Amino acid sequence: METFSRNLRSWNIAVGKFFFRYRNAIFPIIFTLGAITLRPVIIMGSPALDRFLTYSGAGVALLGQAVRLATIGLEYIHRGGKDGQVHARNLVQGGVYGITRNPMYLGNALIAIGMTMLFGSPLGYLILIPLFLFVYQAIVAAEEAYLSDKFGREYDDYCSAVNRFLPALDRIPRIFSEMRFDWRHALRRDIGTVVGLTIGLIFVPVWRTFFLEGWDATQANAIRAIYLASVIGAIYLLLVRLKKSKRLFHDAGRRHKS
Repeated sequence: METFSRNLRSWNIAVGKFFFRYRNAIFPIIFTLGAITLRPVIIMGSPALDRFLTYSGAGVALLGQAVRLATIGLEYIHRGGKDGQVHARNLVQGGVYGITRNPMYLGNALIAIGMTMLFGSPLGYLILIPLFLFVYQAIVAAEEAYLSDKFGREYDDYCSAVNRFLPALDRIPRIFSEMRFDWRHALRRDIGTVVGLTIGLIFVPVWRTFFLEGWDATQANAIRAIYLASVIGAIYLLLVRLKKSKRLFHDAGRRHKS
């Protein structure tokens, strides 16, 4: 049994390393495939329940984005890896990392769950949510193995003090009182995710209306959605230009940890 457990852990870490390499592409690929293959339904034939789940899904997704922005704006470690592998120069324990050890993945998971709820497809609940949770726990397992090997006792003490995912709510007042939120840094680092989520929140309801009510009921909303998405896209391109020129998002005096 011990050998099986050890082999299972090794396999999980190997899977996590694979998904870590391609993690930035996983989100859009899975949701694009979901939009092509899944079909929305009125859950349990109840419009009231369907509306509740839809609005709740949007709220959960926005909460996930808020977690990401708080993580980056308070204290952020660039875990982009190195050559496609897990990599970190130091062990960050401040900011939101003092509340939960994996706030970025927690935020990602909330966005994935929320957008799946917004789809309103039973298969989405049965397939997409478990799939995303599996992917993120595997990535976390790979990162934890790396951090444990690199930082040893320091990382063990950190794990003893801070939960893997579940936020320690009693730590929140102290964390937020001791640090300043840098919105420019947060937006500069996460502008792509913010824009992607916003466009998703615009188009998924249109997608739902199309399959539930047909094109005639969808046409006006689709035109408005395309117009709004075009405006957001133009603003995004402008912000990217400003980001590259450092005219708006310059991190004056901020030390970025990487």
